[in-house]
Amino acid sequence: MLNIKYDIVGSFLRTAPIKEAREKYNKKEISLSELRKVEDAEIAKLVEKEVQHGLHFVTDGEFRRRWWHLDWLKEFDGFTTKHLVKERNGVEHHIELGYITGKIFYDKNKSHAEIEAYDFLKKEADKYNVVAKKCISGPNMILVDNYLQIGLKEIPYYGTDIDTLIDDIAIAYQEAIKDLYDHGCRYLQIDDTSWTYMIDEAFLQKVDSLGYKKEEVLEWFRKVSTKALEGHPKDLVIANHFCKGNFKGQPLFSGFYDSVAPVISQIPYDGFFVEYDDERSGSFEPWAVLKNTNATFVAGLISTKNPVLEDYDEIKRRYLEAKSVVGDNIALSPQCGFASVEEGNSIDEETQWKKIDLLVSCKDFI
Repeated sequence: MLNIKYDIVGSFLRTAPIKEAREKYNKKEISLSELRKVEDAEIAKLVEKEVQHGLHFVTDGEFRRRWWHLDWLKEFDGFTTKHLVKERNGVEHHIELGYITGKIFYDKNKSHAEIEAYDFLKKEADKYNVVAKKCISGPNMILVDNYLQIGLKEIPYYGTDIDTLIDDIAIAYQEAIKDLYDHGCRYLQIDDTSWTYMIDEAFLQKVDSLGYKKEEVLEWFRKVSTKALEGHPKDLVIANHFCKGNFKGQPLFSGFYDSVAPVISQIPYDGFFVEYDDERSGSFEPWAVLKNTNATFVAGLISTKNPVLEDYDEIKRRYLEAKSVVGDNIALSPQCGFASVEEGNSIDEETQWKKIDLLVSCKDFI
């Protein structure tokens, strides 16, 4: 098992060369292979910088992704996306939502961009003798997009049989996890904001209008997430991360964790990365359920959205407060990634790395 005391959630602000190359690729001015060369160079620099700033677990910053979740979910057969324009805070945003088109499965014999991305990350991490962490979105997100966002109830292949769908999603994840393991992955983070959809009163009204109950949906999530982990190798650490949404630095949901912590804590994750960067998160008490388990509570006390640098002493105070609730099996992290979508949060790169330095400096009291 990994001894995780401080860690990052995963994504970093896209660098200027990445942004420029992706814009050229979208305009068909460069090929995919040319884009990949730029990504490779920038990821190599990023890994080196992560190590220089004191991180022992490194990611590729999600530099190859447009979205934190959909790029991974597209690896499954039977799932695709559609493009929409939605208004938020008076601004039009181009978004994608996923939906089910047929039987969900993971074909290990196919070429997978996300597996290739991990291979490159691991090669770079091995140069510095640090651990390459792969971040993937969780199985619940397929259900959220199809049933609760788009609102589809009868779907190809499954009709209205959600139980068989849940089984197939879970089996697909089992296969994908085995594939990552075979490529050397020993630390996997499953990102799944579905849990915080279900604490937001406005979204729960939508769930109710679709004819579902909160408890019913949470049971979907518990079943598919638990089964997805079945049979995974014992030396593969699998953690879960969820926050209250993060779109271009703006939170999507609000509410406390009291109703979801008892459910998600039943899933045999090795760790739980949970957002606690401001008063929107409430107290640490819901996570007292982890005190007598082997799971690590990772307190997300450093904001990746707010450009103001947190106070060291205040982080220490809140960390010790959390420790008094969850026990000694606790770690520290930012509350989310710095760029859940390629546009990134409303902070600059200098601030981003100052926040990483602050995180690492907290090892003095962890």
